[in-house]
Amino acid sequence: MSLLKTASCIALIAAGVSANAGEGYKLRQSPVGVFGGEIAAPADVPGFFGTASLTYLEIYKIADSTGHDLQLAPIAPVRLSPTLPYVVNFPVGSIDFNQTQGQLNLLGGYLTQEAFAGGHVAFAVNLPLIQQNRTFTPAQPMGTVSPALTSPPLSALQVGALSNGVATANTTVQTRTAIAALSQNVAVTGLGDAELSVLWVRHQDRLKIAAGASLFIPTGAYDKTRGPNPGFGNFYTVRPGVALTYALSPEHSDTSAWDTGVTLAGRLSYGINTTNKETDYRSGNFVYAEVGVVKVLGDWAAGVNLLSTRQVSDDTGTGAVLGSNRYQTYGFGPFLSFKLPGKEAGFNLQYSDNFEARNAVVVRSLQLRFVKAW
Repeated sequence: MSLLKTASCIALIAAGVSANAGEGYKLRQSPVGVFGGEIAAPADVPGFFGTASLTYLEIYKIADSTGHDLQLAPIAPVRLSPTLPYVVNFPVGSIDFNQTQGQLNLLGGYLTQEAFAGGHVAFAVNLPLIQQNRTFTPAQPMGTVSPALTSPPLSALQVGALSNGVATANTTVQTRTAIAALSQNVAVTGLGDAELSVLWVRHQDRLKIAAGASLFIPTGAYDKTRGPNPGFGNFYTVRPGVALTYALSPEHSDTSAWDTGVTLAGRLSYGINTTNKETDYRSGNFVYAEVGVVKVLGDWAAGVNLLSTRQVSDDTGTGAVLGSNRYQTYGFGPFLSFKLPGKEAGFNLQYSDNFEARNAVVVRSLQLRFVKAW
């Protein structure tokens, strides 16, 4: 098994809530780690390869710029009379949000027999099939009048008219809140955005280098009036990057040495987004970094990874907030791998959870991945 076979990330979460911090609080970068037991593979096998990944994800929170749960947008006070100072003030509302997602990713590719500058070239296509189910319950408290209707003194007719105005304002706000929730509380199934990748892979003693780029194309189902969407929108993302692995000890027979079977890995990439033609919104560019460590014991391997995704430029376009609200999230999780004896194939089971999120969805996930070389 090899790093090459897992270089394409799992397709991302679609969480479109509003245009902010990466459109819909998400970017085309998985909040789930990529590294698994495959990073300890001693060499890549030229020829065709493929992976099938089955992932269950739960978005259990949308974090605002302070890391707290996202709230409803503030409502401007409603003036009840052009000649009197009375207004209805609305407290900030809350959101009870949860989205579950089942995802099947099929990745296939080819590693060249020929060497180029000391390394082989791989071509890969990653296609996700996604099923999403969202529960979105907004709670908007009722508005209250300021100042109290008893001051200054009012006639009974005025008090009645103003009270009716308060009731109308509250009814209107509650109705619009409920209507907005209808487009969020839906279940959808469809193809996600495809990822096309080209990688140059070179081995040098204990070190392996994989450098290349991925292109995400908008093949996924997308409707800007709907909350959850398998696709991210009508735009493209280019993500160049490099990954390194280093085996501390190439020998696995001496189990008494702590570094026997230990491999370290690191990955760094940069994502560049174009403008979503459906919404005239462009999510800012981002930097993704991940480190991992794995220990091999026979046909088994266990390890952990740590990742970071940070937006480094502002969103632009319709509804964007310049100078603030950039996407940020970190993730951590263990994994366990098993290599089928005598086969160029194996399984990888991985759990991951996000933390320290800002302007981002917060995700926990469990993924089972099967890797096969032919």
